[in-house]
Amino acid sequence: MRKLTFFTVFSFLFTAYLSYIFFLEPVSGKEEVDFIVKRGETAYSVAERLKQEGIIRHPELFRILAILTGKDKSIRSGRYTLRKGLSELRVLWAMTRENAGIQEVVVTIPEGYTLRDIAQLLHYKLLIDEDRFLTLAADKVFIRKLALKYPLLDHPPTLEGYLFPDTYKFYWGEPEEEIIETMVHRLFELWTPAFTARVESLGMTVHQIITLASIIEKEAMVDWEKPLIAGVFYNRLKRGQPLESCATVEYLLPKHKTILTYEDLRIDSPYNTYKYPGLPPGPICSPGLASIKAALYPAKTKYLYFVAKGDGTHFFARTWRQHLLNKARAKLIWRKKGLLN
Repeated sequence: MRKLTFFTVFSFLFTAYLSYIFFLEPVSGKEEVDFIVKRGETAYSVAERLKQEGIIRHPELFRILAILTGKDKSIRSGRYTLRKGLSELRVLWAMTRENAGIQEVVVTIPEGYTLRDIAQLLHYKLLIDEDRFLTLAADKVFIRKLALKYPLLDHPPTLEGYLFPDTYKFYWGEPEEEIIETMVHRLFELWTPAFTARVESLGMTVHQIITLASIIEKEAMVDWEKPLIAGVFYNRLKRGQPLESCATVEYLLPKHKTILTYEDLRIDSPYNTYKYPGLPPGPICSPGLASIKAALYPAKTKYLYFVAKGDGTHFFARTWRQHLLNKARAKLIWRKKGLLN
């Protein structure tokens, strides 16, 4: 009887307290905070971070309420906009009600983005840890684990070029490892057995094809020119001529340049295809499917040179003399457009 009385009194007091903090407790501040609950995050972790952000005052109470109400396993991942100073029960209710939080974010990764570009975009869209993303993309152990799942990956030095540019749905708080793997998976999901057979017939590796495709991606602005540009590069590779791709030099620079200087072209790096013949050590960006197909199936052409017109297309030439004439024509066009002094 005594136990029943104690339980009844406790239940009454607890219910009264819950009613107070939920309905009557004043909100101490109006400042709003964006708060991310990661997938699989525990109530303990959420409570501690809520305290750190100044949203709640008593993380222990948050955890007790979560357990007593059976909500400790029901906190939904997502993004929340919460006012500082809310009661623990209000926050718990906000995070466990149906359709709580923004669950998914649609992110489009443009073709030609570098690892750094992708990391910056995902940080802006999803608030991922940009530095951790880039560290993982160059981590040998992580890449080795991915290579076990995707043998065509073949242990590249970094994942530059292997994060396929596409439109994705990511969850708020999704770990950087999962985001990277999703993008690598998409590349090899689109990679057909015919592509693998073609790589072998060319006497190349998947890494070399992705590397060449990345250069094509940066050099070509219209899809119909990509096989032509690929044909130029193959012709140069066969002759042992340097590729002389401005895009590979620009990859070495901290900022984009419309026009490279002679000093830029003297940078001593295996990525400088003006100094070193053959392909660079790895991709310089994430190529799209059209560029990959161009690298696999180049146009049959005798062209050895091309120069940008300034409208997204190029003049092509077979000889150095023709190329010089095309460069002069291109300069006139660029000056008329105000792109050259």
